[in-house]
Amino acid sequence: MVSCACPEFGGVRDAERNRWVSKMRGAILRCLLSVLSLLVCAVGMELRAEERVRFGREVLPILSARCFACHGPDEAQRQAGLRLDLEQDAKSPHAGGIPILAGDVAGSTLWQRINSSDPELVMPPPEAHGELKPEQRDVLRRWIEEGAVWGRHWSFEPLERPQVETDSAKAIDQLIQEALRQRGLSLRPQAGPYELVRRVYLDTIGLPPTPERADAFARQPDEAAWEQLIDELLARPEFGEHWARMWMDLARYADTKGYEKDLGRTMWPWRDWLIRAINADMPLEQMTREMLAGDLLPGATEDQKLATAFHRNTMSNDEGGTDDEEFRGIAVKDRVDTTLQVWMGLTVGCAKCHTHKYDPLTHADYYGLYAIFNQTQDADRYDDSPLLEVLNPELSEQRERCRQRIRDVQVRLARAEQADAAREDALWSVPEVTDSVSQQGATLTRQSDGTVLVSGTSPAEDVYTLNLRVTGRVTALRLQALVPESGGDVGVGRNPRDPNFVLSELELEVVEGERVRRLTIGSARADYAQDNWPVAAAFDGQLKTGWAVSPKQREPHSAVFVLSEPVDVSEAGVLRIVMRQHYGDSLTFRHFRWSITGRDASETQPLEPSAETRELRESLAEARRELEAVNARIPRTPVMVAVGEGQRRETRIHRRGNFLDPGDVVPAALPSAFSGGWIEKLSGREPDRLDLANWLMSPDNTLTGRVWANRIWARIHGQGIVETEEDFGALGALPANAPLLDWLACEYRDNGWSLKRFLKTIFLSDAYRQGSELTPELLSADAGNVLTSRGARYRLSGETIRDQMLAVSGLLSEKRGGPSVMPPQPDGLWRSTYNGQKWTNAEGEDRYRRAVYTYLKRTTPYPSLTTFDGGSGEVCQIRRIRTNTPLQALVTLNDPVSLEAAGALARRMTESPGQAVERGLRLALIRPARDEEVERLQALQQTIQQSLTEGPAARQIVRTARVEVPSGMSEAEFAGWIVVAGTILNLDEMLTRH
Repeated sequence: MVSCACPEFGGVRDAERNRWVSKMRGAILRCLLSVLSLLVCAVGMELRAEERVRFGREVLPILSARCFACHGPDEAQRQAGLRLDLEQDAKSPHAGGIPILAGDVAGSTLWQRINSSDPELVMPPPEAHGELKPEQRDVLRRWIEEGAVWGRHWSFEPLERPQVETDSAKAIDQLIQEALRQRGLSLRPQAGPYELVRRVYLDTIGLPPTPERADAFARQPDEAAWEQLIDELLARPEFGEHWARMWMDLARYADTKGYEKDLGRTMWPWRDWLIRAINADMPLEQMTREMLAGDLLPGATEDQKLATAFHRNTMSNDEGGTDDEEFRGIAVKDRVDTTLQVWMGLTVGCAKCHTHKYDPLTHADYYGLYAIFNQTQDADRYDDSPLLEVLNPELSEQRERCRQRIRDVQVRLARAEQADAAREDALWSVPEVTDSVSQQGATLTRQSDGTVLVSGTSPAEDVYTLNLRVTGRVTALRLQALVPESGGDVGVGRNPRDPNFVLSELELEVVEGERVRRLTIGSARADYAQDNWPVAAAFDGQLKTGWAVSPKQREPHSAVFVLSEPVDVSEAGVLRIVMRQHYGDSLTFRHFRWSITGRDASETQPLEPSAETRELRESLAEARRELEAVNARIPRTPVMVAVGEGQRRETRIHRRGNFLDPGDVVPAALPSAFSGGWIEKLSGREPDRLDLANWLMSPDNTLTGRVWANRIWARIHGQGIVETEEDFGALGALPANAPLLDWLACEYRDNGWSLKRFLKTIFLSDAYRQGSELTPELLSADAGNVLTSRGARYRLSGETIRDQMLAVSGLLSEKRGGPSVMPPQPDGLWRSTYNGQKWTNAEGEDRYRRAVYTYLKRTTPYPSLTTFDGGSGEVCQIRRIRTNTPLQALVTLNDPVSLEAAGALARRMTESPGQAVERGLRLALIRPARDEEVERLQALQQTIQQSLTEGPAARQIVRTARVEVPSGMSEAEFAGWIVVAGTILNLDEMLTRH
């Protein structure tokens, strides 16, 4: 207690004296705290000054940026035979001395050269424009003085959990506090409840809360209510829709193939699988295995096979004249580049042409990874095969119903046709086929019923030669083209796409010993002939004509060939039949039978089907048309399928990246500098995609945990702890808080790679809940908020801005999944010279679905999303570099979606007479409205209403917003409210996450 015995207090009343004492006590306490803070900062500065230089975080980045281009891993560019990326080489004698002499700065030629004033000696040379800064020279000097202790790049060092003395959520706060303390900062006070609830809604599901839900939290914003709110959001289906966007950027997702024609492609089933996987909280480890190698998993499910479409998002080229192998190779390289960037944060692409200049990735390492991805069946085909049918229960039921109907009709039809055949067969006899040969090597198998079944190789053209044992008089021959009993989509021919046949020429001979008699055909009749392909063309002497039966190629047919003159065949003779089939495209007979008769030619007619047979055939054709219609509605998504053992490709290095200049053979392999003990685990076999996935997610991989923890942190805080999310290598940015990054990586990994658990841990931290107000002190000490000295404030993504506008206006559809939709965009943007496809603005709820379902055409992506830094899906987009441009304001003011959202919001606002502005502000900003805001917006509405009283402008505003004027309100008044609603939707607070 401070004594108040000073004489100057005489006569002062006790209350005043106590206030003075309290004021002085506070001043003294603040002074003591300031002095203590300065002492702590001074001690911290002294401790930091005494810290040893860390090779991986301070020295290696300098060497990488300034030295490795000429003295690094790339043999082709290496100068003077000197490598500074290897300790032994850097510390060994070279011409002129030892580059790095531990403990001896003056004796180190590295130090001598970087400080030389001679332009012929100084390094880096002047023409490289890479002169070292004074602080960089000082780092190298101190490091050499301290003994030049070597090490690996910081992100290549083993990942170990930093020691903290608290639970998971508070560990984040402790590690951030330690970093802030070194700058004389501390965590900011917690943000207000309305700001917090809007923040966590946007971060978790990408949509704003309702004012009612925000009010409920604001009434009781305690720890239990906060955790309950987080759990509710993580369980909502919108969670997967929001967080899928990150993966879709990484997967270079698009709804078209890219390149010249940029035709459509059915990739949306993979997007739906992704959303389901995220909502189910599928661990990152499992997602990695399924996306990279789901088809290689034992007993792979349809969903696991579908997951592999991650790497079928690569572009494919349908332009005429292109080399499919070239673009297949480009796709394989894209998979290598994308895989290492997504999971390891390494820019490996330059190694496709030469050894990496900065990171330990050799030219051979690249093609070892290429070899892993080189063993899949896709090959830049027009149809994007192999494809996976993605059936929902409704389509599955419809298809099975059609198939069952086909089976039923086929059984009845077979009986009817057998009855028809029995009536006719009495006129014909089926001779024994003693010999049958295919000129092109197909297999002709004689059946017990006298038919011949063709199998094996299926050449484009063929000639069948058959010998029939015939004795006695022959006046005519009958050829029956049969459909195999397996039914289905097969027909009388061998081409599965068009099971037709073309009998180009029919030649008949009687062979008796050495004597050969050529028979001529006088006439022919068939039960059916294709237009312009009559049966008479089968013996007109022209190979370019013939008999064919399309479009009834899936039905049996018969033809009767009447000889010009009857012939008698002796017991020693055979009837030789030569069936020439020269149309091409494998239009050759699949299953057929020859029979003969000696009756009068007038009695021989092709089989005339009965009325029952004709009716059943029509019924079968109708059922098949229905099946084709159902099949056409079944999505077929490109997936990864491994080639068979006998089809494995040989991989060679591409010299300078040129697939036409192959080098040495390279086996499949993991990168040598990172694979560690995995070589032993493979037991001498080459790794496949599943091995690659397991290696990426193993504790031995020092990068995956760091890269993914950083990526998720960046999606919440606006930037990563490592700013260069795409580059954790030697030229990437250093972590702003390395202990925090390592702790987060371990937390994510050690808790089963659960995204929901990881996010909850972050959300429960005090650091996440800080206020986002920026003070001069914070601006000076942590301008970019890299230390998380306050709540993050940044402009929302284009998808979130759009979805938020629709949600606030009440237009947002809750429809989920299915084909991508085409919401309104300005006319004339989607013009394709070659493919003829058109953008048709959706109506109904498809017009207002979440942005994640918007159709993305690579050559003309949805403009409002690319304006807000969205990608085109042509390449993997690791992070979006956030921009602020005037064009973005034009989108939020004038885009069709923005205008329609303004109209719908105006309707919601005017449903609250006298409180329209307050209602609009609450829906958009969540927090209660302020009086000055209300006054300004009311004045704006009055100004607009008065200016639009005369003229058609009001009607145009209402029509553009696609909204009806409320009953009892003039167009001018409602147009004023639309302008006010649009203004609210364009407030900085609306477009910003804070």
